[in-house]
Amino acid sequence: MFLKNLEIFGFKSFPDRVKIEFADGITALLGPNGCGKSNVVDAVKWVLGEQSSRTLRADKMEDVIFNGTEKRNQLNIAEVTLTISNEKGLLNLDLSEIAIKRRLYRSGESEYFINNQPAKLREIRELFWDTGVGKAAYSVMEQGKIDQILSSKPEERRYLFEEAAGITKFKVKRQDAERKLEKTQENMKQIEAALAEVRRSYDTLKIQSEQTIKYRELKDAVFEHERDIQLLRLKSFVDGLAAKKQSLKEASEKRDSIQEQIDGIHGLLSENMDIVNEMEEKFNAYRTKVLNLAIEQKGKQEQVQIYNKRRSELKLKLNQLEAKTSSTKENIESLEDDISEKNADVFEFKKQVSAIEKNAEDFEKNIDLASHKITSNKEEVKRLEDDIKRLDDMRGDMELELKSITEDIVTELDKNLRSAGYSSTNRLEAEKDLDGALNRLKVLITGKKAIFSDFASIENHSADDVKKFAEDSVQSFSSLLSISDEIQNALEKYKKSSAGFIDEFLAPEGIITKKRAVDAAILENRQSIENNRTKIAALIEENNELSVKINDYRKTLEDLRVNRAKVDAQAKNAEDQVKLLERQLSSEKKILHDLENEFFTEEKQLKQTEEDISELEGEINSLEYEGRKISAELEKLENEISIKNSDLASKRGKVDKLNAELSKANSLLEKFHLDLAGIEADIRNTKENFREKHSRELMEFEERMFTITSSVNDLRDSLSSIKQKLDSLGRVNFMAPEEFESVKERYEFLTKHISDLDKARADLQRITDEITAESTELFLDTYNKIKKNFHNMFRRLFGGGRAEIRLTDPKNVLESGIEIFAQPPGKKLENISLLSGGEKSMTAVALLFATYMVKPSPFCLLDEIDAALDEQNVTRFVTTLREFANVSQYIVITHNKKTVLGANAMLGVTMEESGVSKVIAIRLDNETELESKTIDLVNEPFVEEEVEPEEGVYIPPHPPKRIKTVNDEEEISENDRPQE
Repeated sequence: MFLKNLEIFGFKSFPDRVKIEFADGITALLGPNGCGKSNVVDAVKWVLGEQSSRTLRADKMEDVIFNGTEKRNQLNIAEVTLTISNEKGLLNLDLSEIAIKRRLYRSGESEYFINNQPAKLREIRELFWDTGVGKAAYSVMEQGKIDQILSSKPEERRYLFEEAAGITKFKVKRQDAERKLEKTQENMKQIEAALAEVRRSYDTLKIQSEQTIKYRELKDAVFEHERDIQLLRLKSFVDGLAAKKQSLKEASEKRDSIQEQIDGIHGLLSENMDIVNEMEEKFNAYRTKVLNLAIEQKGKQEQVQIYNKRRSELKLKLNQLEAKTSSTKENIESLEDDISEKNADVFEFKKQVSAIEKNAEDFEKNIDLASHKITSNKEEVKRLEDDIKRLDDMRGDMELELKSITEDIVTELDKNLRSAGYSSTNRLEAEKDLDGALNRLKVLITGKKAIFSDFASIENHSADDVKKFAEDSVQSFSSLLSISDEIQNALEKYKKSSAGFIDEFLAPEGIITKKRAVDAAILENRQSIENNRTKIAALIEENNELSVKINDYRKTLEDLRVNRAKVDAQAKNAEDQVKLLERQLSSEKKILHDLENEFFTEEKQLKQTEEDISELEGEINSLEYEGRKISAELEKLENEISIKNSDLASKRGKVDKLNAELSKANSLLEKFHLDLAGIEADIRNTKENFREKHSRELMEFEERMFTITSSVNDLRDSLSSIKQKLDSLGRVNFMAPEEFESVKERYEFLTKHISDLDKARADLQRITDEITAESTELFLDTYNKIKKNFHNMFRRLFGGGRAEIRLTDPKNVLESGIEIFAQPPGKKLENISLLSGGEKSMTAVALLFATYMVKPSPFCLLDEIDAALDEQNVTRFVTTLREFANVSQYIVITHNKKTVLGANAMLGVTMEESGVSKVIAIRLDNETELESKTIDLVNEPFVEEEVEPEEGVYIPPHPPKRIKTVNDEEEISENDRPQE
């Protein structure tokens, strides 16, 4: 990854659209103070997301928009586009070139783009995470930031080490995990509050439900006791009825005997006596019928009272059944809603399974494509290696041609310079430089000719002769190329002070142009070879990355399969819940059906009872009418008997004693009839009362009547105890069992939800601990590497001494500040705040390069960080910078000549028009010229020293990982795995 170009429009001192192309290696950015050099750095920082106007040297963000000059109006928009090459895929986008754009309107509205697609600031920041690039990373290093590193608090230096360690994304993930953890804990508190509320209802309804069940059990016991009491009572009535019937039979027989005696005595009586007897019999019959009618009327009235009571109870029961039916219907509607919701969950889970299967197919296709791409890359590597061999052969031919052209240049320059003369100081100086270069060229050519002559004079060339000749030739040829470039530079200088033959040399058909063409062809040949090697390395790297991707795809594929199994299990669980709810729905519908049947039955009984009441009332009226009629007849008959008796008084004297006995017998018989009717009424009432009270026939339990061993008193005592227990229960909520089941389901749901949230909280805590452990390890590993590199880079840049960094709080690596100590040669170890300005700058440079050694930034902008360095330190700085330029791209703002000489290209910033910056690009010719310009840089011998890692550091342990089984979702810590 490297910067390709920077396009600026309307930003600070760039009102015109300016496109700055950046070269590989080192680019020096030159220009006088106030011309806008630092505005280029500000533009890079701004487009990378800088939000602080003070950092951009502005009071407010709108101040970065071109504010106008005396000749130009202000603009209302600022726009900067940074184009980055991403051929190695360092940025997490599958594109070889990425353009980051930021636009600001004077209204304050700001826009961001990635490849002209609208983007968010967060997306741009995430794009450069842990690459060393970004608004707060070490890719942009200014003198102010150097001072900040050196003078800021130890805690504020961490960003440099964190960016190098690549833990920025871990910090963001940890913050996200902590936010989720906090949210989960809040959810747990809310659900625990709801659970506490439900638990109160749960506990209350549980007690009420148990109380209701106990009540029903006691009611059943009351029924059983009352049933047995009524059965014993019925048995006593039945036994009494048999005894009374026997007594009635004996009384009847006795009365018949007396009557026979009276009939025998009256045999002699006259016809009147027969009439009297007949009338008396009729009288007795009427009186018996009256008594029977009275008894029957009493029984009917008692039945009416029973039916009225039963009617009231039936109406009450119908109201209760209506309430239960309404409640059951509501439960059915709720269950049907739950079933619909669960069916929707099942559908969603099945849709997830389909999506997972589709992703799995895509990953399998990606694996096949990557495998084919690896094979294709291997074939391309073979072709490029063959092309390199061909280019090597072509370069040998071109170097021979260059040798011939250089000799022609020397001859022509010598001839033309001898025939020309110049008077100005610049011309003399240029002529002096050109003569010096020509003399060196002549010496070199003479020496080269001697080499060829000596080699040609040897008849038999040994292997050592050939090797020595080749080495001398290569060295001479390299020197020839170097001097050729010197001549070219001298000619350029001379051309400005003279005219004539110089123009001929530089004309398109001139010999210098021809030499440049060959130089360019050789350079192009070398670049082609280097490009091929770069492509080969890229293809090999791509194959390695593809292999890693294949492994990642396979791992992701396995994760998808595991996830599918998990979703299948969730779908099955949801289907099981649907079945459970359907069973509950079926049960509720059965309950509803039973309630409706019971309602119908009770309603039918109510109707029948009302009909019975009406019928009984009619019968009572009929009985009353018949009783009145018979009473009148009885009264009439009594009068007739009285008359007859008076007439027969004399005749009855004899039979008074028998009549008295007969009267007693009849009275006893009447009593027995009444008793018998009373017992029969008691039997009927007992059965009716039992039926009315319990809605069952007492005779259903007839067999039980003969097996009861307890006495009535014992049963009544036991019944009294049970009723006391029943009364002690107090008011009973008959809906409690059903309500308890509903609350119990809610209680169990919330309990499970609490359990799930607790597991989620533990997972998030485990993730936070894992991120902390991994971040600590990454940071500490990077920190120790930088610590060692800093010490050795300091010794290298200072030519000795020592330097170290220390954690202010080793027990808390991720929050600890970092102290910097330095000991330049001849001084004692002290805090950097006590060093001189130059020593501080070199110490900061050492720390910066130590960081680059661990994780080089793809490109770096260095803004006058060599300003406080002396000449020797600048030499060391540039030497080190050129070494790092092999892996990173450097753009250096500088006023130092040595730094400029170490660059591959130069960018000049001028301000021809007041307040308006202009950029001019200058590309240096080739590597040989670059080496000649920095020939005074010293490669000092250097031996690295080992540095002990930070001591007393606490590294938090990694939390045990959790394993979820597909079947039962059990979670097992890694420490709890069974040993194989």
